[in-house]
Amino acid sequence: MVTTIRKRCSGILRGNKGFTLIEMAIVLIIIGIIIGAVVKGKDIIRGAEQKKIYTKFFSEWRIAYLNFYDRTGKILGDQDNDAQADIGTCGDLLNGDATAPFYGLLPVGLEVPITNGTDACTYNYTDSGGNIRNLIIRFDYAATYNYMRIQNIPSELALAIDRIIDGEADGSVGDFLNGAGAAWGTTPTTTYTARWKMRF
Repeated sequence: MVTTIRKRCSGILRGNKGFTLIEMAIVLIIIGIIIGAVVKGKDIIRGAEQKKIYTKFFSEWRIAYLNFYDRTGKILGDQDNDAQADIGTCGDLLNGDATAPFYGLLPVGLEVPITNGTDACTYNYTDSGGNIRNLIIRFDYAATYNYMRIQNIPSELALAIDRIIDGEADGSVGDFLNGAGAAWGTTPTTTYTARWKMRF
């Protein structure tokens, strides 16, 4: 009886040769293609999110700034009427200040940009490290120009936005600048304060 079982088992095993090297190579190639597609897919999704933030948030604030100037002849955020934006609160940008010759977006009938943040001047962005960055919009004035101030912007997003606006991601030249006057860092999750020049 034992001899019969051994003969049957050895007959079954003799017909099973295993995988050839070619079959193993094909399987490894397929696994590599799948992993490459997943990594590339994540990059595409992140790039789409960055373009969405530019289009739906930063650019919308720029348009609101330009429309405010067209309607009032004044600079959005200029609370003392000297043609220089002053850092104020989000409420100042939306409602203005009744004690100064300044109006916000809402009193002159302009739409407020849509956001996912806690107020119209903030946007929550999840960086590649999984950190939620609360981007904050304000308007300010440097020595020769008004600009949109974007606080807490991670390097990876700053590089992408700089490339969209200036065609290159430098940070020290062009219309989209690192507030510190240097190039953007190479660590994707390091945060900066960016300046987007407004032409008036």
